[in-house]
Amino acid sequence: MSLHNSPDKEYIALLEKYEPVRIVFGDGAFAQLGTELMLDRSASACFVFGGRSTAQKSGVYQDFINTISSFDLEAPSVSDIPPEPDTDDVRRIVEVLKDASPAAVIAVGGGSVMDAAKAAYLSWQTGMDVTELFGVDVASKKFPDRAFKRVFCIPTTSGTGSEVTPYANIVDREKGVKCLIMEKQIVPAVSFVEPAFTCSMPADLTATTALDAMVHSIESFLNTRTTGADPASDEWAQESVRLIRYALPKVLKDPDDLLSREMLSAAATLGGMCIATRPTSLPHLCSFSLYGRIAHGYAVAGFLPLFWRYYLKEEAVRAQTMRLAGIFPSAEKQSTPEDVVDAVEAFIRTCAKPLELNAELIEKIASDALANPMKLSSAPRPVPPDDAARIIRAVLSGESVP
Repeated sequence: MSLHNSPDKEYIALLEKYEPVRIVFGDGAFAQLGTELMLDRSASACFVFGGRSTAQKSGVYQDFINTISSFDLEAPSVSDIPPEPDTDDVRRIVEVLKDASPAAVIAVGGGSVMDAAKAAYLSWQTGMDVTELFGVDVASKKFPDRAFKRVFCIPTTSGTGSEVTPYANIVDREKGVKCLIMEKQIVPAVSFVEPAFTCSMPADLTATTALDAMVHSIESFLNTRTTGADPASDEWAQESVRLIRYALPKVLKDPDDLLSREMLSAAATLGGMCIATRPTSLPHLCSFSLYGRIAHGYAVAGFLPLFWRYYLKEEAVRAQTMRLAGIFPSAEKQSTPEDVVDAVEAFIRTCAKPLELNAELIEKIASDALANPMKLSSAPRPVPPDDAARIIRAVLSGESVP
């Protein structure tokens, strides 16, 4: 796909073909929510928001008011879900669900809001505390014959792709690290992706969320060890990366460039589709230790080149890396995988500062690794759990790992 002169919309076809989640994309997507609630015979719905002021700026809150005014719909809501939701935030949503018993749950906001809503809806339906859901398909294994209702999502940022993933990242305050729920039963039912809702994002949030989406796509693309992945996932990843490379610089110069905003929204959803079939690994694993210190997208973007170079010991990763050659600009032809990584890193540096890691922080990141062991097993280059701390410590310290 050429994006240099007349950007086409090949990404629309890719989104429409995705089967695990029905994606309603583009101008007017949100307007179809009312129809969906009618078809679902939902007489009540609980809305989960981030900050209400953010929703008002994006236009979502007024549209929300108009929607519930048009239907005989009971609509309790939970607001002020923070950027790094923790177990108590999830429990707060669960308490509202217990009182209201809604027929549907609708998450309106960024990835953190969607993650919290997904975790809470599953917690409420299973009767399990959120901490009991950390891990892989815990609820599905405990209730093998039960199908749980799934959230509707309305993203107002373009980064996490949570609107299409089976993941929820929640901070465990006791452990001091983010923990992951990976559960096939929290994949959203329908996602209404309206790019215009992202126009109110400030430049810093635009950059960090877009970088998060880019890293999702690249990490998934490099994850050649995953079996049973959707055969289209490589195409999704390449399209997502191209869109971000093209559109992010434009949006940072002109925040009201709606076509470029649309491209970033599509790229984020494509990135979510990628990691739903081939997950992220070490850059995201290490970012979990930096919550509250640095924006998530900047963290994963800073970690990506470090671990990508570690992965290049694998021939399959080297071959896959070369399929990204030329997407990111460089002064010289990108004839080696190392050249490609250098070009990606240079692009990242135009949008984010380098990570500053001291010895104490590196030690924390290395020791936290076993809190999310599934990320070790999904690494493109194998990472034995009993050696993970040493490997991560070495990579973050700039040492070569044979």
